[in-house]
Amino acid sequence: MYFLLRLLSWFFCLLPRRVALGLGAALGWIWHTLIPVRRAVARENVRRSFPHWSRRQCRRVVRACYLELGRGAAELLRLPALDRAEIEAWIEHRGFEHLEAARRAGRGVIAACAHFGAFDLLACAEALRGVQLAVVTRRLRVAGVERFWRWLRDNCGLERLPPDASILSLDRRLRRGAVLGLVIDQHMPPGRGIPVEFFGRPASTTPLPAALALATGAALLPVRIERLPQGRLRATVDPPLAVDRKAERRAEIARVTRALNAWLEERIRERPDHWLWLHRRWKLPDSL
Repeated sequence: MYFLLRLLSWFFCLLPRRVALGLGAALGWIWHTLIPVRRAVARENVRRSFPHWSRRQCRRVVRACYLELGRGAAELLRLPALDRAEIEAWIEHRGFEHLEAARRAGRGVIAACAHFGAFDLLACAEALRGVQLAVVTRRLRVAGVERFWRWLRDNCGLERLPPDASILSLDRRLRRGAVLGLVIDQHMPPGRGIPVEFFGRPASTTPLPAALALATGAALLPVRIERLPQGRLRATVDPPLAVDRKAERRAEIARVTRALNAWLEERIRERPDHWLWLHRRWKLPDSL
């Protein structure tokens, strides 16, 4: 699998970016239509999140989600050909003054992100632009895919940390000036998540961004990337979320985590095709 992915990457690097994106979208359509892995999960997630939508609207968003995943895969395969000039040409940056202000403050920066748009490309592109970036990420289940993904990220200069990394080790990265990327929209197993409302239903959500910001004083910045016309992208850093370090710890972690979920829900409502609806995000009983 690893060498097949390296070969695919070589092929996609030969293609002009727009051609590669078109091919990626076509592969996403094939995935959706002919190999409908988790399509039923995605449709059910959309239906329950937007109960006022028609069946046709729900299916249209799911199809668009698969096409966006295909484009994202194409961009990842083209990462070895990506340089700073292409990043500046294709990716528009907004709100990065919040990131620079937080870095100048010297307390560290936590970038809260989600499986929204070309999220993996954003991390790699910023590392190529010279941002010292470390991301907490799970290992992929397929060894060959994990090896390929590790190769891509290592080539970009992106540091990968395991989900069980200690608060102390994360704090060390923050003190060294690294931006720490934390994903906020994955289901967390018992003992590692807290139930927080997301689209009107409880979802087991990581408390790590809030807990780390509370413990270290690091700025907590929501970050996203979205697709624009003509193949362009817009990366946005939103203003930092307020974290009251004098508040009761458990209550403040819950409040900040709710604020992060509310931020993400608002972004998804704006661009529903950009989120990873295939993920089994809601595993808790609705009555919680």
